[in-house]
Amino acid sequence: MAEYRIYLYNTKTQIVYAEIPFSALSYSYALDEPGSATIEIPIGVPKTDSTPLTPADLFPVRTGVAIQRGTELVWGGLLWAYRLNLTTRTIQLSASGYLSYYAKRHTSTNGVKYKNIEQTHMVRNFITAATNGIGTDVSGIIPTNMVRTRTWNPYELKPLSDVFTDLADDITSLDVVSGQYGGGFFLYFEPYWVAQDTKIGNRARNTTNRHPYDSGLSLQQGVNCEFPDISVDGTTLATSAFAVGATDGTASMTPFKFDTNPPLIAQIPQVNAVLNETSIKQANSLQYKARSALAFGSAPVILPTATTYPDLYSPLELYPGMRAGITSDDGFLNLVDADYVVTETAVSVASDGSDRLSLTLVQSALFKETEGP
Repeated sequence: MAEYRIYLYNTKTQIVYAEIPFSALSYSYALDEPGSATIEIPIGVPKTDSTPLTPADLFPVRTGVAIQRGTELVWGGLLWAYRLNLTTRTIQLSASGYLSYYAKRHTSTNGVKYKNIEQTHMVRNFITAATNGIGTDVSGIIPTNMVRTRTWNPYELKPLSDVFTDLADDITSLDVVSGQYGGGFFLYFEPYWVAQDTKIGNRARNTTNRHPYDSGLSLQQGVNCEFPDISVDGTTLATSAFAVGATDGTASMTPFKFDTNPPLIAQIPQVNAVLNETSIKQANSLQYKARSALAFGSAPVILPTATTYPDLYSPLELYPGMRAGITSDDGFLNLVDADYVVTETAVSVASDGSDRLSLTLVQSALFKETEGP
C-alpha cells in the first residue's frame, strides 16, 4: 500500500512548516471544479520545529495543504475551515483545491475586453494579473491555437474560477489555421515541490483540446472494482436550445441563437435548454453554444459510480477528463466495455493506509461535440 504524508505550508512564502499525522483522510478531484480534502488530525501535533501546532498555523487561505502518495504530490489546495472535536481531541481540516482561490479573485472593476485572443492566453493573463496571490506557476499553460472575443463589463466582477471554467468548456473557438470551429480544453491546478521537502508551489496546466484522453484502463465489475449504483438522468435532455448573449451597448435587441434536434423531437415532447452567455456577443459563438447544448441533451445521461479495489490505482491514473472502459455486468443495463469519461475522482484512505477510488463517470459520447471534424 502507498504511504501517505500530509504537509502544511505558507501559501505566500511556500515554506513547509509541518508534516502532520492523520487519523482520517479523504480527497477528491472534479472536472472544472476545485475538488476538496478532509483531514482529521490530533490537537497539538508538532511542527517541523518541534513546537505544537497553533491556531496561527491553521489560518485559512494562508495555510496550504498538500497530500503526497508514495513519492508523488497528488493533491494540493488551501485550508478554508476547520472544526475542533473536544471529545476526541481532534481537528477536522476542510480544504479545497487551488481553483477555489480563484473563486475569490475577480475581473477588473475597469472591465476587460479581449478581441480575437488565443483562449489560454486569457487564462494566463488573469492568473498573472492576480497580484498578492498564491503564486500560481503558468509555465504549464500551452496554446490551443483557438481565438475568442470576450468582454467583462466594469464592476461585473466575474469570479476568475467561472471565467476559467467558461473558457475551458467553450468549444466555439475559431482555429485560425484550419478555419474550423472547435476548442475547449481541460484545465488543472496541481502542487509541486519548488524545493524538495521545504517549499511547495502550485501550477496550472492544460490540454490542447477538450477531447477525453485514454487512461489505458478498463474497469470491470468483480475484477478490479465494484459498481455500487448506476443512475440514469433525463433532466438534461433538450429538443430545443436558446443561447442568449449580451448586448454591446448599442444594439437594441439582445443577441440570441436557436436550434433544435428533430430526431429527438420525434421521440419526446419538447423540452428547452436556455443558456445565458453574458460574456458572448458574437452570433456564431452563440450558435455553437446552442448546438453543444443539444449534443449534450440528445440522450439520457448514464452515470455509473465505480469503486476500485484497494491500492490498485493511483488517483493520477484515473483523473477527470480521462477515458476508461466500463463493464458492469449488472443484469439490466449490461454495459460491456463501454467508453466512459471520469468526471470526478474521490479517494478514501483507510486507517491502515490503503486507498480506494470512487469514480463518477459519464458516457464519452456526450463529449462528441468537442471532437471536431
